[in-house]
Amino acid sequence: MAGSTMYEVKAALLTQLQADSTLSNIQVTYGDPGEGMRRESVFFGDITSNMQIPEALASGRRRRIEEYTLDIEVFVQSKPAGLQEAEQRALVIGHAVENVLADYPDLSGSVTGLMFLECSGMSMSTSEAGIDGPRIQLTVHTTVKARLS
Repeated sequence: MAGSTMYEVKAALLTQLQADSTLSNIQVTYGDPGEGMRRESVFFGDITSNMQIPEALASGRRRRIEEYTLDIEVFVQSKPAGLQEAEQRALVIGHAVENVLADYPDLSGSVTGLMFLECSGMSMSTSEAGIDGPRIQLTVHTTVKARLS
Protein backbone atom coordinates (compact mmCIF):
# COMPACT_ATOMS: atom_id res chain seq x y z
CA MET A 1 0.00 0.00 0.00
CA ALA A 2 1.54 3.29 -1.11
CA GLY A 3 1.78 5.91 1.63
CA SER A 4 2.08 8.92 -0.68
CA THR A 5 2.98 9.94 -4.22
CA MET A 6 4.93 13.03 -3.11
CA TYR A 7 8.44 11.79 -3.92
CA GLU A 8 7.47 10.06 -7.17
CA VAL A 9 5.59 13.12 -8.44
CA LYS A 10 8.51 15.42 -7.68
CA ALA A 11 11.02 13.07 -9.36
CA ALA A 12 8.88 12.64 -12.51
CA LEU A 13 8.07 16.35 -12.70
CA LEU A 14 11.76 17.24 -12.35
CA THR A 15 12.48 15.09 -15.41
CA GLN A 16 9.75 16.87 -17.42
CA LEU A 17 10.93 20.35 -16.36
CA GLN A 18 14.57 19.58 -17.18
CA ALA A 19 13.56 18.27 -20.61
CA ASP A 20 11.55 21.39 -21.50
CA SER A 21 13.31 23.46 -24.17
CA THR A 22 12.11 26.78 -22.71
CA LEU A 23 13.84 25.96 -19.42
CA SER A 24 17.02 24.56 -20.99
CA ASN A 25 19.26 27.50 -19.97
CA ILE A 26 17.81 27.77 -16.46
CA GLN A 27 18.98 25.94 -13.35
CA VAL A 28 16.27 23.35 -12.54
CA THR A 29 16.88 21.33 -9.35
CA TYR A 30 14.99 19.02 -6.98
CA GLY A 31 15.59 21.22 -3.93
CA ASP A 32 16.78 24.69 -3.02
CA PRO A 33 20.28 25.06 -4.52
CA GLY A 34 21.31 27.38 -1.65
CA GLU A 35 24.64 29.10 -2.29
CA GLY A 36 24.84 27.44 -5.71
CA MET A 37 21.75 29.30 -6.96
CA ARG A 38 22.18 30.95 -10.34
CA ARG A 39 20.55 34.18 -11.52
CA GLU A 40 17.58 32.16 -12.80
CA SER A 41 16.52 29.06 -10.92
CA VAL A 42 13.54 26.69 -10.62
CA PHE A 43 13.21 24.18 -7.79
CA PHE A 44 10.64 22.41 -5.62
CA GLY A 45 9.50 24.06 -2.42
CA ASP A 46 7.04 23.01 0.25
CA ILE A 47 4.28 20.45 0.03
CA THR A 48 1.23 21.51 2.01
CA SER A 49 -2.29 20.38 2.77
CA ASN A 50 -1.67 16.67 2.24
CA MET A 51 -5.08 15.11 2.74
CA GLN A 52 -5.93 11.46 2.30
CA ILE A 53 -9.62 10.66 2.10
CA PRO A 54 -11.16 7.16 1.86
CA GLU A 55 -12.45 6.66 -1.67
CA ALA A 56 -15.53 4.72 -0.53
CA LEU A 57 -17.09 3.82 2.76
CA ALA A 58 -16.74 0.06 2.90
CA SER A 59 -15.32 -2.53 5.22
CA GLY A 60 -11.83 -3.95 4.78
CA ARG A 61 -8.91 -2.21 3.12
CA ARG A 62 -9.97 0.98 1.37
CA ARG A 63 -8.26 2.94 -1.35
CA ARG A 64 -7.61 6.58 -0.56
CA ILE A 65 -7.58 9.75 -2.58
CA GLU A 66 -4.53 11.90 -1.85
CA GLU A 67 -4.58 15.63 -2.54
CA TYR A 68 -1.82 18.13 -1.80
CA THR A 69 -0.21 21.33 -3.03
CA LEU A 70 3.37 21.27 -4.33
CA ASP A 71 5.05 24.67 -4.59
CA ILE A 72 7.44 25.15 -7.49
CA GLU A 73 9.77 28.09 -6.81
CA VAL A 74 11.09 30.39 -9.53
CA PHE A 75 13.88 32.80 -8.55
CA VAL A 76 15.21 35.59 -10.72
CA GLN A 77 17.93 38.02 -9.67
CA SER A 78 19.40 40.39 -12.19
CA LYS A 79 21.80 43.30 -11.84
CA PRO A 80 21.26 44.92 -15.24
CA ALA A 81 17.48 44.53 -15.29
CA GLY A 82 15.22 46.75 -13.31
CA LEU A 83 12.51 45.56 -10.97
CA GLN A 84 9.76 45.42 -13.59
CA GLU A 85 11.96 43.56 -16.07
CA ALA A 86 12.94 41.00 -13.42
CA GLU A 87 9.27 40.45 -12.51
CA GLN A 88 8.43 40.02 -16.20
CA ARG A 89 11.23 37.46 -16.61
CA ALA A 90 10.03 35.52 -13.53
CA LEU A 91 6.53 35.38 -15.05
CA VAL A 92 7.91 34.12 -18.38
CA ILE A 93 9.69 31.28 -16.54
CA GLY A 94 6.59 30.64 -14.41
CA HIS A 95 4.50 30.40 -17.57
CA ALA A 96 6.95 27.81 -18.96
CA VAL A 97 6.49 25.77 -15.75
CA GLU A 98 2.71 26.14 -16.09
CA ASN A 99 2.92 24.88 -19.70
CA VAL A 100 4.78 21.73 -18.58
CA LEU A 101 2.02 21.11 -16.01
CA ALA A 102 -0.67 21.61 -18.67
CA ASP A 103 1.13 19.42 -21.25
CA TYR A 104 1.77 16.53 -18.82
CA PRO A 105 -1.10 16.52 -16.29
CA ASP A 106 -0.54 12.81 -15.55
CA LEU A 107 3.26 12.96 -16.05
CA SER A 108 2.91 10.57 -19.00
CA GLY A 109 1.70 7.79 -16.71
CA SER A 110 5.05 7.55 -14.90
CA VAL A 111 3.52 7.77 -11.38
CA THR A 112 1.22 4.94 -10.33
CA GLY A 113 -2.14 6.27 -9.18
CA LEU A 114 -1.57 9.88 -10.25
CA MET A 115 -4.88 11.29 -11.45
CA PHE A 116 -3.67 14.78 -12.36
CA LEU A 117 -1.61 17.78 -11.42
CA GLU A 118 -2.38 21.35 -12.40
CA CYS A 119 -1.42 24.93 -11.70
CA SER A 120 -3.79 26.25 -9.04
CA GLY A 121 -2.30 29.72 -8.82
CA MET A 122 0.83 31.83 -8.48
CA SER A 123 2.20 34.28 -5.93
CA MET A 124 5.12 36.69 -6.23
CA SER A 125 7.47 38.37 -3.79
CA THR A 126 9.74 41.19 -4.90
CA SER A 127 12.69 42.76 -3.10
CA GLU A 128 15.56 45.09 -3.86
CA ALA A 129 18.71 43.15 -3.04
CA GLY A 130 21.09 46.10 -3.17
CA ILE A 131 24.26 45.61 -5.17
CA ASP A 132 23.03 42.31 -6.66
CA GLY A 133 19.91 43.89 -8.14
CA PRO A 134 16.25 43.02 -7.69
CA ARG A 135 15.30 39.54 -6.48
CA ILE A 136 11.99 37.98 -7.49
CA GLN A 137 10.46 34.84 -6.01
CA LEU A 138 7.51 33.48 -7.96
CA THR A 139 5.72 30.46 -6.51
CA VAL A 140 3.70 28.23 -8.83
CA HIS A 141 1.16 26.46 -6.61
CA THR A 142 0.47 23.01 -8.06
CA THR A 143 -2.48 20.85 -7.02
CA VAL A 144 -1.78 17.11 -7.13
CA LYS A 145 -4.47 14.45 -6.89
CA ALA A 146 -3.73 10.71 -6.76
CA ARG A 147 -5.43 7.42 -5.96
CA LEU A 148 -3.51 5.38 -3.38
CA SER A 149 -4.02 1.62 -3.32
